[in-house]
Amino acid sequence: MHPLLQQLLLAWIGIFTVINLTFGVSEKLRNAGIIDVLWGFSFAILALYFAFSGDGNETRRIILATATCIWSGRLGFYLLFRFKRHYPQEDKRYTDLRDKWGKTATPKMFGIFHWQGLLIMIFSVVFAVPTWNESTIISPLEWVGLAIIAVAIIGESTADWQLSRFKSQNSDNKVCRSGLWNYSRHPNYFFQWLAWVGFFLLAGASGGWWTIFCPLLMLFLLLKVFGVPANEKQNLISKGSAYGAYQQTTSCFIPWPPRETPS
Repeated sequence: MHPLLQQLLLAWIGIFTVINLTFGVSEKLRNAGIIDVLWGFSFAILALYFAFSGDGNETRRIILATATCIWSGRLGFYLLFRFKRHYPQEDKRYTDLRDKWGKTATPKMFGIFHWQGLLIMIFSVVFAVPTWNESTIISPLEWVGLAIIAVAIIGESTADWQLSRFKSQNSDNKVCRSGLWNYSRHPNYFFQWLAWVGFFLLAGASGGWWTIFCPLLMLFLLLKVFGVPANEKQNLISKGSAYGAYQQTTSCFIPWPPRETPS
């Protein structure tokens, strides 16, 4: 078996085990939001494992692990603090699912957990590929990838901070137009996706151009599945016409100067 495949297989076994344990904890707490916390931290844990188990250039492995830990660790702690702030109240996404599913909620929630575990497995390949690159030279493309990741970390951190500050100072039915939120309705999602573009470039520079599916899949998931759609629906319910007006003037995803009047 190729060393990369063996490395990934062991990682996937670990992910499957942790997902099962996390589901058990969530059932005891009656709060599925803990899976979001695991999602945030999982890539840092995987990057460290890949860095230690890979056989490529040590400097490259250290750089990749450091960049991933900063990005994933920040996201993980942000989600952890959000979970603790609302605990024991469960995220509305999950309470709505429990209400919808009724008596079948437990097995279906188990499926949701393993769906996220599968996504973690799929996305993990982008962190594994560079750890087998033996070149001692960090290429210009890799530096570009690292620069994009740095911009993504700063952008996502700023967007999260601006939204948290706004919520602490205003009622829930008001629309945040502060800072980056004046240019995008979902700047946090945009910069989260941008980080995946950066990690893809790191993998691509090591011959892993086939990992292009990672940023493309993440873009699809954010725009069509669990990111923007659910957030937009909830905001229209809680903020009403104010959010409708915001939709008319502000870019959905890519930060862009707002239109002065609704189109």
